[in-house]
Amino acid sequence: MRKIALLSIILATVAHAAPAPDMSLKKWRDEKGIWHYGDSRPVSPNAATNSAAEAYQRGDYVMAFGEYMKWAKQGDPQAQTMIGLMYLRGQGVVKNQGDALEWLRRAAKQGNPDAQFHLAMLFIEQPSVAANEREPVLWLWRAAENGHASAQLALADRYANGQGVTRDDREAVNWYLRSAGQGNTDAQFRLGNVYASGRGVSRNDKEAVQWYRKAAEQGHLDAQFALGTMYATGRGVTVSDSDAAQWYRKAAEQNHAEAQYNLAVRYLGGRGVPLDLSVAFDWFRKAAEQGLGLAQLNLGRLYMEGKGTTRSDTEALKWYRKAADQNLPLAQYYLGRMYTDGRGVSRDEREALQWFRRAADQNLPLAQLELANGYLNGRAMELDRARGIQLLTQAATGGSPEAQIQLAERYFSGNSLPRDDQKGLEWLRAAAEQGYAEAQYLLATLYARGDVVGHDDGRAVEWYRKAADQGHVASQVRLGGIYADGLGVSRDDRQALQWFGEAAKQDNAEAEFNLGVLYATGRGTPRDDAQAAAAYRKAAEQGLAAAQLNLGLFYAEGRGGLPHDDAQAVVWYRKATAQHLPLARLMLGLAYATGRGTARDDRQATEWFEQAANDGLTLAQYALGMLYSNGRGIQQDWIKARLWLDLAVSGGYVGAAQPLEYATSQLDEKGLTRARDLAREWQAARTAVRPN
Repeated sequence: MRKIALLSIILATVAHAAPAPDMSLKKWRDEKGIWHYGDSRPVSPNAATNSAAEAYQRGDYVMAFGEYMKWAKQGDPQAQTMIGLMYLRGQGVVKNQGDALEWLRRAAKQGNPDAQFHLAMLFIEQPSVAANEREPVLWLWRAAENGHASAQLALADRYANGQGVTRDDREAVNWYLRSAGQGNTDAQFRLGNVYASGRGVSRNDKEAVQWYRKAAEQGHLDAQFALGTMYATGRGVTVSDSDAAQWYRKAAEQNHAEAQYNLAVRYLGGRGVPLDLSVAFDWFRKAAEQGLGLAQLNLGRLYMEGKGTTRSDTEALKWYRKAADQNLPLAQYYLGRMYTDGRGVSRDEREALQWFRRAADQNLPLAQLELANGYLNGRAMELDRARGIQLLTQAATGGSPEAQIQLAERYFSGNSLPRDDQKGLEWLRAAAEQGYAEAQYLLATLYARGDVVGHDDGRAVEWYRKAADQGHVASQVRLGGIYADGLGVSRDDRQALQWFGEAAKQDNAEAEFNLGVLYATGRGTPRDDAQAAAAYRKAAEQGLAAAQLNLGLFYAEGRGGLPHDDAQAVVWYRKATAQHLPLARLMLGLAYATGRGTARDDRQATEWFEQAANDGLTLAQYALGMLYSNGRGIQQDWIKARLWLDLAVSGGYVGAAQPLEYATSQLDEKGLTRARDLAREWQAARTAVRPN
């Protein structure tokens, strides 16, 4: 029985052996003692000059197959490997996986690392053709031990991911190192990842950079991208925007979508490259066309804003939709805005709401705020204040400074919420501490006025400065005024000049006016009437009444390089009176009274003086009292003369004292009583309407 069993084993072995060699061929032994067959000693099949290799390289697979087969039948493992691969690929022969496996096994058993690797990969891709579940890893391990760099990489990956073996990060690093040492760029890249993440080794960014660089310099696009990121973030190297851009560009030129996106972002902000919106647009488009959602979103924004390209709402809508379909919440929000505003598509509030809801469901504060305002205002949906407040709170909690300000204002006013100044202050402070300039301005104003919080000029200055540093123009103007008046700080005209100047760069009329005042009075700078006149004109042309008045005064006096021109002065006085400026009314009244810049007209003078007098301007009250005393442009009336002169003296104009005595002397007791009663009535009425 034992003999029969032994015979069966021998027969089975013969059945799977290579075909018998052609005995007509002569055999010979090479210098290593290995036997070969043939009439001559040809070059081995793995040499570049071999006829089989030459045929394969030129694509003559039929001839190559025949040549390799001669060597394969003679037991050459490299030829057997090639035959196995050609069967597997259908090159020069009908594709046959069974025959491919047979020849690869023969070569693998002879220790050929290429055959062992390809056999392992075939088993990994098709586990059903392996003898058992351990066979793929077995052949992969043998190939790796035999120095096959790709096998070492694949084995390392399996240890790293626990595929077919127990996960072992240290063993993975060992095989990555062996493969990388042979120049395998994928292994070098993965080693960079290992050291950057600290898996299986101590985290070491410098070591990571070295491995990324080795692979990147050989053209590995993922390593180029990773190296760019290390330079961008300063990990393992000194931060360098230019080096980051350089490596991003190398990867981007190999169509690495994320690198294209990052390079576009750098051109958008001018980081490491010149600011160039058109180049940014081109790189965003390349990445977007590869399906990168963030690039599609940014491409949509550039089209919407007309930056780097011609504005096109249709294109913006298209790219927003592509990004939104990838479930990017910000793209969904912008798509909703397009439907809300009817840009690139017919206006459709319902469709807009659908996109806002999808974005809000992903906790995008912008979308939650949009829906909140819809519910609170009943816009395109049923009014639901409770739901609106809920969404507003979610948006505020999610970090939306706009939502935080709205919530603060509702707590301060008690609108749809119980009034709670403390909660309002907390939400306003939350927005301010995020660096939101408008919130910083509002918080500063609370401190300046002492509303909700105690009056604190120092804290007001602190928050105004934070907002002003961000270019918030109202804060810059307030800060200029604080330094000019010395409120909570030492008076500092130079600081005032600086902050008014910053606001004036943004064409703020109030700042231009205040600059004019500083130049005209020589505060914080040498007196310069020409600069003052220029500043007044800029503010006046924007409609600021005080600037219009001062420009008129400069024309009246011929200051600041302006011609002495009373007519022009009257033009600017009149513009200011249209905005009910009391001093402008007085000056226009004086112009009519004296005939300077316009025809003398006592009746017109009286009308303008009366308006200014009723505004509480003591000089106008004096002038009106004198007109009533003299009967110029109006019937002489000692009661009214006494009324207006009395008010002028009460307001502090001492020049009216002597005329007041004379007017009083012209009245009997009844007239004097009437004049006094009129003065009391005027003062009582003015007190009643005076703002707090």
